[in-house]
Amino acid sequence: MTVVMEKPSRTSATLCNASIVLYVLWLLLPAVQTTGRALTGVLAVGLFGAGVLLDGPNLKKQWYWLLLQAACAALMPILLFVFLSRGGTNRLGFFVQHGMFWFPLVFCSYARQRGDRRLWRGLKTALLAAVSVTVLTSIFWLVEGMFFRGDQVYAYARSLGNAEPGNEAYLKELMQKNIGGYDFVYAMVAALPLTIQGIQCSRGWKRAGFVLLTAAQTLMIVLSQYTYAMLYAALILAVEIVAALIRAISRGKVGMGASLLLGLVPFVLVWLFRMPLLSLAAGLCKQAGLENFAFSFEQLKIALEGGVTDETSRMAYYQTAVAGIGRSPLLGSMLGGDKLLSLHSDVLDLLSGMGILGTAAVCGMIWLMGRGSLQGVKQSPHKAQLCVMWLAVLVTATLGTVCYSRDVMAVAALGTLLVLEGGQAQPAGENQAGSQAFDTMQPSE
Repeated sequence: MTVVMEKPSRTSATLCNASIVLYVLWLLLPAVQTTGRALTGVLAVGLFGAGVLLDGPNLKKQWYWLLLQAACAALMPILLFVFLSRGGTNRLGFFVQHGMFWFPLVFCSYARQRGDRRLWRGLKTALLAAVSVTVLTSIFWLVEGMFFRGDQVYAYARSLGNAEPGNEAYLKELMQKNIGGYDFVYAMVAALPLTIQGIQCSRGWKRAGFVLLTAAQTLMIVLSQYTYAMLYAALILAVEIVAALIRAISRGKVGMGASLLLGLVPFVLVWLFRMPLLSLAAGLCKQAGLENFAFSFEQLKIALEGGVTDETSRMAYYQTAVAGIGRSPLLGSMLGGDKLLSLHSDVLDLLSGMGILGTAAVCGMIWLMGRGSLQGVKQSPHKAQLCVMWLAVLVTATLGTVCYSRDVMAVAALGTLLVLEGGQAQPAGENQAGSQAFDTMQPSE
């Protein structure tokens, strides 16, 4: 549980609380984000900084750790820019954007250390409301773009992942329609275990609400046409369904963690028959007119067969980073030389650009920024779902890029905070029948 220290002043707590609620509403509502621009996000971080500075007693005791966390958040975008070529030519923009990327993690560290429920009052409501609104508006416009624009398919979500120069006006138009792009789509993939937990641990209309939200998330992910997101979501949902059946058959004797592990077994069989299944998936996608999906499945099949993938396929990019890792596994390209980066995988590029030693240092910085955020996780009845969520984030960072995706970090870090501060109730039907754990996901007194 949290370490409870002397409570911060009302002004300090109010500023910190306002900062995270403002950040969530600004970040997860694209229409608000494009209207308020980056200054609103900076304002949210500034409110948090002011709240921390006004928390006199804690500041005197923890100033050293807080200073280190701020230094890590400021240093991280510089390291990514220099060694991983992230951020393009807009150094200042990337510095601000990526600095805000770590804000939810630092906030969670501070909140868990303080143990004061005032710091995250209303956060659950704001998070659920923002996510629900953006999921629903995204579904509406994605359906409109795919089926009601004549012969041409308007892949709005994929368009939002294209930040090439000259595309700004079109992207702003899409964001004003409150359509979630790459960052939001992958944040919803990571959030699936949390909404499924809501189904397991609530009753009545709240359970129905989480069922609808899970279904809406899944539909939005499919309509977005991001192949990897669709695959991750399908795997998470399939494992969760199999795990739920195992728990039902065992009448609660098999716990959440064990059932999720057993739920992976059927997918070992899927891996054994991956080639015919990939061919079938590619054929079905072609028939349905989903050429992006079909192309990705075909390229994945070629790579698994050991063939040469298309130069536009991610598999070819991954191979570049792997070659860089093999050339200098310990230090990467930190001491000079050509950078062999995929630009499509944060984890592989980190290993190629900074080597094992540099990667370990970055992991240490991440631990420091999130210091104390996971305290009590071993005792939490929901630790298995949290592990699934963070595993989804890790897989996304390995097979894609997360360093630009503030939505992913916000959902994962703040979701963890709310779960671990939401009581120790068991999921309904598991060890404590009728439990309402997710319903009690309110800050502990």
